[in-house]
Amino acid sequence: MEYKKFLEYFAKFSLGVFILGGIYTIGRPKTKAVKDYRLTDDLTYTGDLYQGKFQGNGVLKAKEGIFKGDFDKGRIGKDGVYIGDNFYYIKENGQVKIKFNDGRIYKKAKGKWEEVEDEN
Repeated sequence: MEYKKFLEYFAKFSLGVFILGGIYTIGRPKTKAVKDYRLTDDLTYTGDLYQGKFQGNGVLKAKEGIFKGDFDKGRIGKDGVYIGDNFYYIKENGQVKIKFNDGRIYKKAKGKWEEVEDEN
């Protein structure tokens, strides 16, 4: 008799877990791909939105320039390139580099900006 009661409770518990899993699968937030999503008159985003925030690879365009790179929870992620009118701001593998159109290159090392030679 005890074994039958255990099986009955176990079956009810399993069914509850199965139903909750199905509800989560159906109701969870979806990733939405957007193109030229207008944030303001001068600011647009192309890429994925997850729960209304920028996520994954995307392009953020402003009148001052364009950022192409990673986004994580609505913020700029680890890697990316910002292209402005007279410079490029490159962030990759935790290092930051600024290349100006006149050829100067600056790299951030130990919290300070240093001018470096072109590595190409």
